[in-house]
Amino acid sequence: MSGASKNDESGLSGGSQALPLRGHAGSSSQLTSLGSTPDLSSPTKAIEASQQEDYDEDDENDVEDDDSDESVHPADDILQKTIRFWEQLRKNNNNQVRRQGAERQRYNLDAFLFKLTSEGTPNHIAMNSRRLGEVLMSPSVRDALKSQGITITSDDHVAEAGSFSHVILCDTAWLENTLKEAWPTLKKYAPNLVTFLSQVLQNQKELANMDFDDDKSPQILLLASLFTGGYARNNSSFLRDILGLYMLANGTPRRAVETLAHIGLIPSYWTLNKMLNDMAARAKENIKKVARDPNGLLVYDNFNFMNRTRELVGGKKDEMINLTTACIVSCPELGGAVQKANFRPRTKVTKGMVIDYILPRRQTINNASKWLVKQALMKIFTKDNIPGMPVVKRVDEGTIDGVYKLYEELFKRRLGLDQQSDIDERLTLVYGDMKTTSFIRRIKLSQLEASEKWEQKKWLVPVPAFFHIELNYIKFLFPVFWDTGDDKNNVTNAIISSDVQFFHRGKNIKKSNIKYHQVMPLLMHGYSVRILAFVLGELVEKEYINTNSLNVETVLEKLKGLDPDILDDAILFVIHEAIRCRDWGTLRDIIPTLPLLFWGGKSSNYGPEMLYFALLLHPRVSEDHTMRAIPKGGLIRCTTAGSGYKAIDLMLEHINASYALDIKYNKNSTHDVHATFSRLALNGNFLTTIRKSVKTLFVSKQKGTHKAGDPTADIILYACKLYNDGITKRNNKEERPEAFDAPNVFESGQRILLEKLDNLNEAVVEPEDLVDQRVIPGTVLGGTEDGEVDWGEEGLRLFDAEDDFWVQAVDLTSD
Repeated sequence: MSGASKNDESGLSGGSQALPLRGHAGSSSQLTSLGSTPDLSSPTKAIEASQQEDYDEDDENDVEDDDSDESVHPADDILQKTIRFWEQLRKNNNNQVRRQGAERQRYNLDAFLFKLTSEGTPNHIAMNSRRLGEVLMSPSVRDALKSQGITITSDDHVAEAGSFSHVILCDTAWLENTLKEAWPTLKKYAPNLVTFLSQVLQNQKELANMDFDDDKSPQILLLASLFTGGYARNNSSFLRDILGLYMLANGTPRRAVETLAHIGLIPSYWTLNKMLNDMAARAKENIKKVARDPNGLLVYDNFNFMNRTRELVGGKKDEMINLTTACIVSCPELGGAVQKANFRPRTKVTKGMVIDYILPRRQTINNASKWLVKQALMKIFTKDNIPGMPVVKRVDEGTIDGVYKLYEELFKRRLGLDQQSDIDERLTLVYGDMKTTSFIRRIKLSQLEASEKWEQKKWLVPVPAFFHIELNYIKFLFPVFWDTGDDKNNVTNAIISSDVQFFHRGKNIKKSNIKYHQVMPLLMHGYSVRILAFVLGELVEKEYINTNSLNVETVLEKLKGLDPDILDDAILFVIHEAIRCRDWGTLRDIIPTLPLLFWGGKSSNYGPEMLYFALLLHPRVSEDHTMRAIPKGGLIRCTTAGSGYKAIDLMLEHINASYALDIKYNKNSTHDVHATFSRLALNGNFLTTIRKSVKTLFVSKQKGTHKAGDPTADIILYACKLYNDGITKRNNKEERPEAFDAPNVFESGQRILLEKLDNLNEAVVEPEDLVDQRVIPGTVLGGTEDGEVDWGEEGLRLFDAEDDFWVQAVDLTSD
């Protein structure tokens, strides 16, 4: 450390006093004080001269009574008592020297610091020096000295900087900022080290006089971390800890982690696990606060996996474990809590609502379809500048009993929602698949008459999630449009199996084997092919293209800058793009159409589910704020990959994938499934930030979108084939293949919908004659006029039984 006084009032050369601050060998840290003192040959002489002046004054005044200096502020009790104590010791020593000839002792600050750092055993000297250095380097002391013109610096600045010292757990904002400041901090406080390493790491053919090589910053940061870690192993481990957590966050096997730990690049697997456990403990303390966020919402789903155990004695033990994973999300776009007063769940669906609300085709769909057609062609021919349109106990959510246990574990014990004072006013949105939302509705209907408000579940609103809607839409498309349904006439280009065969994707895509990440690109390519086939028909008719020269090169040349305006329906792709762009208004207009499509496609599960979803968004059920909040809450911004928005249930699927990776790579006899969930469920946000920040720090730029093979040539060839086969309306080819009439799912859906209205009203809508059990059943004021329960009326209401049955039952029991 070095310090400098602002002014030298006497104009004399300043003397210096040096004291070691750390007991570390080779440390050059020192305290230098420059002042207006005479030039002395050594620090010892300077101290003796200063002390001699003090004792000369004491010798002149020792006969007088001691009046302590009362100028010291009374609040500075420690300082005042210390000065008085030293004065008393000095006076006693002066008396002993004068009367008994004892050795003169020095009782002042200079003598105290000198003896503190020079006398005693080597261990005591080193320990006292370190303590003195820590005091002088404390922020309060440094700020006080700086106000007097004395600045203290230290060789330990790098080791003590946030970018190289400790990891503050669960603080994502601090983590991102600290990693960004790592390289500027190193250049500021260790310029010589950065210059040396920049020149050492340069290629022999490069310039050798470069001071700071920013291109070598990742390597220099890693080496500096190793140096500071060796210098202060327990106090300078930031970058090593971050790199170790980055390895675990990406599913690195334990053996690889231990290997890198032995090299010295990262901490040991045991150390990293301890950090994760500490992070989980801190996050668990705040989880109930998060649950009270007015913009908070929930999503949960099942996570099932085969737990394989291999034992020498017991042999193989495979067990299917059913778990439930949940996630709390804060959605600022909600604009505050959804109030129960703005939600009317007792509204029944009528035929008039179907005619006015579900059957009409909205202009939004027409506009989105036109845009989608243009986008499909622009993706093929222009390529660039395309415009844009937690911890849960082992509970099986797949059964009603499991859902009851889940509510007790998640909502009551983990989140403490039963203790919230506004539970009777606020609605909690819970997103999930069809099984999740249907179970919630069944439990709500069965507990509407519970005595406790929390048990009634009126505060709970289940909402179907968009990713599962997309997935089930695909599942209904495949059985309906996979083939013609006629074994004798199954050769046509208007079916999905024809696309699978042409694009050679039959290995992974079958009628009974539907995987979203493989089927969605197939459907998109098939859609683009048919749009292009109609465009080719238009170009051939206007003689822009000759039918004899239909090939990839010609089509690409003619279609440059093409801006077609063709209307076609693609509800699935509109949903997909609306989710990605967070166009919740388009989604709100599409949802009333989905019941007709699902029922028309014989999807008995998601037909009623989509009718329930449409009912939630009807103006009679939800007012404006609630109507907007429901679709907004189902869309989550993917901030880490930069790929726009995603459905909230897709986010949970990705979280489940991280659990699966941890189970796959790290599961053993001690690191079981309980360790996986207790460690990762609450650390996901912090580990995600680590992955993002480390990639940014070490200049690892990756696009958030998946890069697949270019399908342009295949799409054009297939479009040319469809045109030549006579699929377009304007083709005048005489020999046309026998037409395939696709089923009219809209018409079929309308017939089924009108038949299912009563079933929906019975299963979903709350009954109007709901009675609170805190009031005696059968009466409003607690009984009949005679103070008795009207069992006949209550029996009819609860069990739809005749009055005579209940009256007779009461008479029999009374006898």
